Amino acid sequence: MPIEDYIKILLKRKWIISLFILVVLFAVFLLNTITSPVYEATTTILISPSTDQQSIFGSTRLNPIFGGSDEIETHIEILKSYSIAQGVAEKLPAGIFEKVQAENKKKKEKSLRWPLDLLYSFYVRLSNTDIPEYTAPSDENVEANLQRTIRQIKNSITISAVKDTNIIEISCENSNPELAAEIANTVATVFMEKSIIINRSNASEAKKFIEEQLLEKELELAVQEEELQETRSLENGPDAQLRLASLERTVRVSENIYLSLLEKYQEARINEVMEFIDIRIIDRALASDKPIKPRKMLNLAIGGMLGLMMGII
Repeated sequence: MPIEDYIKILLKRKWIISLFILVVLFAVFLLNTITSPVYEATTTILISPSTDQQSIFGSTRLNPIFGGSDEIETHIEILKSYSIAQGVAEKLPAGIFEKVQAENKKKKEKSLRWPLDLLYSFYVRLSNTDIPEYTAPSDENVEANLQRTIRQIKNSITISAVKDTNIIEISCENSNPELAAEIANTVATVFMEKSIIINRSNASEAKKFIEEQLLEKELELAVQEEELQETRSLENGPDAQLRLASLERTVRVSENIYLSLLEKYQEARINEVMEFIDIRIIDRALASDKPIKPRKMLNLAIGGMLGLMMGII
């Protein structure tokens, strides 16, 4: 068939095509109306090299015990961990997610007319979305509610590193903009608190290690000094003079090592009681007034194209 015949058929059936477009656009409009808006909040933090072990053992990038070259990736995995989510859940009000879901449901009930309410109930059943009314948790359900809150926090946050920097972005998505900002900021706060605990623990381990080395070097130095005194008490001779010079050099080296370890030990003791913070919050998350989902205009454009294709087919 020539192309003109196809155009005539489409023009003849233009009302069918228009009907498909209108039906799909109306369905997309309902979906945009029913879907709760999702807001995003982002906290930006700066990771600085750990200062306590650097001062004692040098650069952490070259030390296999207290640091490595993949420090940023390590921090990202810590931010994604269960312990961070648990710390955030313990700081948030109990049942906060259920409260937000209940508030969203009430908003829909007020804004939508009864036909849309009916469609929304069908949508909830088809999507297996359970949005119960919020009730205060009983003592028996506290642990179960805590675990559910932890899972919701882990699912709502996204951790990403800014390329070629020591900056990490903590993003949270939630239907409540204030809650999204609070979660993102709380994740950064809990991460800082745990970092202080880890730094103190590392300083304690460093102090313990240096203390063991000091005891060994002290015993070694005592043996060398005793041997030096015995050598000095011997008769003078070429062999005795050479051995005496060698022992004196050995004692001096051991004394320098001992004094250096003693200095590092004092630094480790100070580091153990101080709060070394290697994490800085650059920008705290703020509640956004513009949702990132649903993208209503994009959805309508896609729906229009889909309706047109369906009508032509």
